[in-house]
Amino acid sequence: MLKLKKSKKNDAGETNTMVAGSSAPQGIAAKGNSLRSIGALILMLLLLASILGFAYLLLLREPALQKQQVERVATSFAEQQAINIQRLITHLEIRVISAAQSALALSAIASGTDEDMSLVETTLLDFFPEVIGLRVIPIGDLGTADFSGGNRGLRNHIEVDLVRRASEGEATQPEAYKFENAWLTSMAARLKHPRVTDRWAVIFITLDNAWLSSELIALDANGRFTLEQGYSGPTGRQQFRVVAANGSASSDTITRYVAVPDTSWRVSFTPSDSLLSALKVSPTPLYAVLALMITASIVSVALLLLMFPRKLAREVSRVISAADDKTDLKLSIPELVPIAKQLRRATLRALRQSSSSSWDTPLPDAESVAEPTDDLTNPLFQAAEILDQHDSTDMGLELHEAADVASNLTMPSAFPEHIFRAYDIRGHGETELTDDLIMEIGKAVGSIAEEHGEQGFIVGGDGRLSTPRIKSTLIQALLSTGRDVTDIGLVPTPLLYFATRHLGSRSGIMITGSHNPAEHNGLKIVLNQQTIAAGGIKAVCERISSQQYTNGTGRATQEDIIPAYMEEVLHDIAIAVPLKIVVDAGNGATGELAPTLLEALGCEVERLNCEIDGRFPGRSPDTSNEQNLADLATRVVDVRADFGVAFDGDGDRLAVVTPSGRIVRSDILLMLYAQDVVSRNPGADVVFDVKCSRQLSTLITQHGGRPVLWKTGHAFMKEKMQETGALLGGEFSGHMFFGERWYGFDDGLYAACRLAEILSTHGESLDDCIADFPLTVNTPEITIPVPDDYKFELVDKIIKNADFSSGKVNTMDGIRVDFSNGWGLVRASNTGPALTARFEADTQENLDIIRDEFRAQIALVDSEIELNF
Repeated sequence: MLKLKKSKKNDAGETNTMVAGSSAPQGIAAKGNSLRSIGALILMLLLLASILGFAYLLLLREPALQKQQVERVATSFAEQQAINIQRLITHLEIRVISAAQSALALSAIASGTDEDMSLVETTLLDFFPEVIGLRVIPIGDLGTADFSGGNRGLRNHIEVDLVRRASEGEATQPEAYKFENAWLTSMAARLKHPRVTDRWAVIFITLDNAWLSSELIALDANGRFTLEQGYSGPTGRQQFRVVAANGSASSDTITRYVAVPDTSWRVSFTPSDSLLSALKVSPTPLYAVLALMITASIVSVALLLLMFPRKLAREVSRVISAADDKTDLKLSIPELVPIAKQLRRATLRALRQSSSSSWDTPLPDAESVAEPTDDLTNPLFQAAEILDQHDSTDMGLELHEAADVASNLTMPSAFPEHIFRAYDIRGHGETELTDDLIMEIGKAVGSIAEEHGEQGFIVGGDGRLSTPRIKSTLIQALLSTGRDVTDIGLVPTPLLYFATRHLGSRSGIMITGSHNPAEHNGLKIVLNQQTIAAGGIKAVCERISSQQYTNGTGRATQEDIIPAYMEEVLHDIAIAVPLKIVVDAGNGATGELAPTLLEALGCEVERLNCEIDGRFPGRSPDTSNEQNLADLATRVVDVRADFGVAFDGDGDRLAVVTPSGRIVRSDILLMLYAQDVVSRNPGADVVFDVKCSRQLSTLITQHGGRPVLWKTGHAFMKEKMQETGALLGGEFSGHMFFGERWYGFDDGLYAACRLAEILSTHGESLDDCIADFPLTVNTPEITIPVPDDYKFELVDKIIKNADFSSGKVNTMDGIRVDFSNGWGLVRASNTGPALTARFEADTQENLDIIRDEFRAQIALVDSEIELNF
């Protein structure tokens, strides 16, 4: 008779479930021990990795570092000695020339007689114990040294040639040579009588190089110094010979050479054995760390092998004990969950099929059992039936949550589609960017971010009056999708970009109206360190329409990113000479940071409109409109500043004014940046937009770079820079992108600092720096008002119907036509209800011709458009 037995615990505390009539556990037994095998494999891998790592450190890395350290020390000693030798020679030369200006010497030079010259030589020689020979040789009427009486005691042709060159006004260097088995060094300088115009002489001194050798040990260094003089060998290649030396060197030769300034000499230093021994680093700490790592690896694996089986046994015991229990079971080993579910289903199914309520009651014989029936009213049977198909708890939660979500979903009745632009969202801060719409946008972005594996968002805002409300609503929306939010406060847009590279989150949203009027606002969205463009904005619209949002509870924190940003900029930028700079923040988000940053770099700053005020009382935040820069130009001239900078509302655009008050258009400014960047990086790509001068392309090519023309828009520019690996990019609107030494995003603050670095290093004014750039006649960016819902259609019509057969047409972004003597452009603005146009030519007459042709072609397409160019 087959019977089911209750679960019983053995002496070890483990639960066993046995089937009556069976003496063995159903033929189930363990074969081997995978845990031990895995543990042994892990231990072997850990030990192998540790041994290989430390072998690399001991056999390759440490010797290389040791050699580098010795080379640095040797170079340092050689540099100090080279400076010491140069100071000795310079000081001696000054002393000799000063002595030659004495009344006795000048009297001898004026008389020019051999007796007076001999007397002066003897007298002066007493003042210079280190000098073994001193000659004062008059210069004859022909302007060269007078050798009419012979060589005047000069030893060889080297000394004669040195005197000759000095008499002819040539700047001479010390010359070392061997004479009678001894090394000597001679120097010569031309002297002029201050009152007698036609009286000149050459003063000539000779040193014993033994004196130089004694000076080579002036430093407290263990090793050998040599002083070597360069000369041209038989093949024309420069060679060196030792003219003075001191000290002893190691047999394991590591020699470093440093040139002596203003001479043909160099100093070498070779460390001694004792110095090498002092610099040697003991490997004992590395061996100790290796032993510690090996011990830690063994202990860790041993603990795993000891503790995990015990934990697994306890969890298995819980699974078996809860097999016939309907309460929740939480396991700390996730891999046991499917087994636990399957065991519970099998156990409840067996209980359901049992006709007896007693565990120990024998089951009836098959003959005596009637046709089985299920008691649908039995709670145990109902629970088992549900568990047989789904986990009751999980299923109930899913249905409950689905009902809650469905009850809370409300489709937006309408939203202004025109605020969703090419690479951001922009609209009226109060009437269009309402709390309801911001909530929808935040939920859509948060849901999209989850699908991309982005957990955290950084949120910042500018100083506009509507920004705090929009930011508060946006943060609530992101938190509701389960995203964590870090609020970095009121900052310029570049600091939001910087934060996505510096903090833990790689995504962020900046609330800013950028360069638009005060009543406008918007959102710039960064996902995984990429500013989303047209495709990303479209995805946000589609997600709002579908209402497919994720739900969760995120965590909100605050972070001050400004100190980290300043530290990185200050570490990167080097100002050689302090400059005076006028900063016009336009009452925007850069009002406090820009002056502080430039002052921290050592510059003197004049503030203009630096009080943050979301109403922008000082000027419009649009720096691309040159009328808005008039006050800055006036202030720069009035205070005699080195240059002036202006920022738009959120600090990602830069405008510049020269000391003369000239506004530097952004394509000209980009030429200056390109010269600097490409000079250090030959072959580098430089990306610029269709509104820039074609002279920019020529300049980049001339300096060894590769020009890349691309569509207007900061998101498009960043995508192109990442695609090409460009080190520099710029738009005519003032967005500047540095991939060299910076992160490749548009940053007006950093661009201003780079400009200060260039000007302080070159030593020229900004006016002088740009004076050599090609001159053309050109217009600023011209804005032509056109409704948002018509501007792209109008540009398409112009592209399809206009006839510019005399030029080369480019429709990458709008229509740009390059002629032999200039070019013109018309395109739809990505940021406002307008077309933008720009023209450039070699003469005013040709500029007028190009503008007239564009006017005529546009009028053929739409004669009602009012053209303002």
